Order: sequence, then structure tokens, then C-alpha cells
Amino acid sequence: MHKKTLSVFIFSFLVFSITTSAQTVRSTLDKMYHAIGSIQTMSYEMTSQERIGTRMEVRNSKFKIQISPRKLYMKNKDSGVELLYVSGWNNNHAYINPNGFPWMNLSFDINNSKVRNDGHHPVTHAGFSYLSILLRHAEKTILQAGLKVEDRIKITGDVTWNGRSCTRLVMEDPDFKFITYTCTQSETLLEMSERLHVSEYLMMEKNKLSYAAKVSKGMTLQIPSGFAKKVEIYIDKTNNLPVAQFIYDQNGILEKYEFKNLVLNPKLEAKEWTTGCASYGF
Repeated sequence: MHKKTLSVFIFSFLVFSITTSAQTVRSTLDKMYHAIGSIQTMSYEMTSQERIGTRMEVRNSKFKIQISPRKLYMKNKDSGVELLYVSGWNNNHAYINPNGFPWMNLSFDINNSKVRNDGHHPVTHAGFSYLSILLRHAEKTILQAGLKVEDRIKITGDVTWNGRSCTRLVMEDPDFKFITYTCTQSETLLEMSERLHVSEYLMMEKNKLSYAAKVSKGMTLQIPSGFAKKVEIYIDKTNNLPVAQFIYDQNGILEKYEFKNLVLNPKLEAKEWTTGCASYGF
């Protein structure tokens, strides 16, 4: 092959490879967003690991979820604690069977410390929708910085997880750090974290605040500059859902979520959103 022709061929191949890689990242994200948006109801089991101080808190739970209007049943498989939340019912409070002292069902705001029980997220973040919101915002932030999405989000190969063939997607933010932030409005810390798309738990920990803490306009806090320093996601090639998620901050692994026995859009009877469901312990 002529040297000039060979050079053109190599250049064309490289351009094609780069373009294909970019399209693969884009199509993988879009397929995942579409799959998440197609869920109306779901049930699954989840193992969560969340860093609380210096320890990793491990929980095994099972969930039933209706996306809209929001309905959720959760049972902690380790402790037997059950939680039922139905939007608009019970004053929008979670209804809880503690499966122990005080031996009676209880109602609490979903952000109450007794409901959160050292968890990083409220039950309203259960499922995949909140991750989708965070990733979409991260994409927007990347573009606003004058970068391409593929500069920060990459496909790093395939992995077999829980017997499922998955695509490993990795997002990294080399500029992740804590910054000084002056609150622009009065709100709860959870509302602020959702508005800014950052970790409520990291803000709590850094500023020594509690669950259900409120901030006032003009208050100064130390907050994360972004969603995470690194996010690693295993996307199931069959259903395009992020069935394993690993979230890192500057100190290492912050939280890890693994989804199993996932059932998409099951028919959930009306009684399954009541305390009278025969399979519940309320």
C-alpha cells in the first residue's frame, strides 16, 4: 500500500474509532435513561453499603415501588423492619413496623433520623430515577465546562455481575473537592442537596449537621463541588439498567448499591399499598 494511502487509512480508522467510542457512550447513556423512564412499577432486592464515619453500614432490603404517584414498600431483611410510604396518605409520613421495641407501628416524616437510620438517602430516592437525575445534571455540568461528555464518562469494558453481562461505565471528576457555599434560600438540607445535585450525607458530615437540618439564607457551608469524585456503574446489557453502582469521594468508596431479582413493571394490587396486605407484618 502506498505510504500516503496508508496514512489516510490510519487517520480514517482513528477518526472512526473515536467517533464510534463517543457514540457508544452516548447510546449507552441514552438507553439507560430510556429504560429508567419506562419503569412504572418494580420490585427488587438490594444490598447497600454506605460509609458512616469510618465504618461501612451494610443492609439487605427488598422493595416494591410505584413511580407515580410515589408508593413504596420496603423491608429490611436483616432486622425485619418494614416501611410503607404512599404519597398523599398518612400525612405523607412513612408508616413503620419496627419489628421490636416499642412493639407498635409508628409514623414519621421520611427525613426523620429514625426513618433514615444512618442511611445516605431518603426512601424517596429508592430505585433508579434519582441516579438518572444526578447523571443528567453531571452531563450538563461537563458540557458547561467546555468539555465533551466522553472526556469524563467512559466505557471501560464489560463485566459479569451476579451472572449478568454488563457494560462498565465510569465517570470521573478530577476537580471534585469541598467548596465554601453561601445559602441562597432557607430550606432543608435534603432540599438543598437535591437542588444542587450533591450528597446530602457529605454535607451533613462535613458541617456536623443532623437529618432534617434546615439552612437559612446567608448561612455559609462547606459543600461538595459535584455529585462524586468517581462513579462506576454496571449496566445490565439485557435491560439497560444500572444494577450495580459504586460512588467514591476523595476518601474512597462512599456508597455501593447492588440490585438483584429485579422485576420490571409487575402488576401490583391496590392492597399492596395498604397496611392490611396479608404478607406484611403491620
